[in-house]
Amino acid sequence: MGYLWTSIKLQFRIPISIFFSLLFPLIMMFAMVTSYGNFDIGGGYQFVDKYFLISTGMGMLPIALISFPIWLGESIQSKSYKRLEYFGISSQKIIFSDVCSYILLTVLSIFVNILFGYFVYGLHISSVQYFIAYILQCLYCNLVLLIFGALLALIIKNTRILMPAGMCLLFMFYIFTGAFSAFSELPKSFQTIGDFLPMKYIMNDLFNVWTQKELFISQFLLLNTFYGIILAAILILVLLRQMVKSKS
Repeated sequence: MGYLWTSIKLQFRIPISIFFSLLFPLIMMFAMVTSYGNFDIGGGYQFVDKYFLISTGMGMLPIALISFPIWLGESIQSKSYKRLEYFGISSQKIIFSDVCSYILLTVLSIFVNILFGYFVYGLHISSVQYFIAYILQCLYCNLVLLIFGALLALIIKNTRILMPAGMCLLFMFYIFTGAFSAFSELPKSFQTIGDFLPMKYIMNDLFNVWTQKELFISQFLLLNTFYGIILAAILILVLLRQMVKSKS
């Protein structure tokens, strides 16, 4: 818990992490809902009930694609984990606490979006079981994204390249998931690509969970599990290869 608390405090010392994960989604929600108006979309729901899904996804992606890879890349490049071992501090516990702190930052980002939407625009809050199902599916997606972020840090290594690479991936995700326009209005080729991205379901299809029509989105769960297995296998292979190189 001490390591975790230290990791959380360090999180809030990184301005870019706080801006993209907590402030940027709120700015986008305010800009979009205020510009278009919080109009009725049927079933007693309003525009904010649909758009908050998008702004939540917009806060989740930078955590996994920019903040986490840069943090991990800098730690590896500076060999800080190795140096901690010399002082009798378990690097495994530090890495675990760092990962947990990013998961907690994701949870905070989700709840900040929900609270902002609720108090400013009257966002509807679903019942407990659907609310929990929504949060769990967001975190499951985030976990796979963190594995992808770890791969980025291990493969690219150079932290100067990680930032622009992460930004490019971030805006590619935004484009193909309908962050800047309705997903149904995207070109068919973009929609086809988006259908293979788990984040597309978080930012669009989880509306059915929030409106209590479905508890879980099976297509999302299958796709995210598939990516999780593949990415985890690649991550293990990369780590094993690097361990062999370091020993030789």
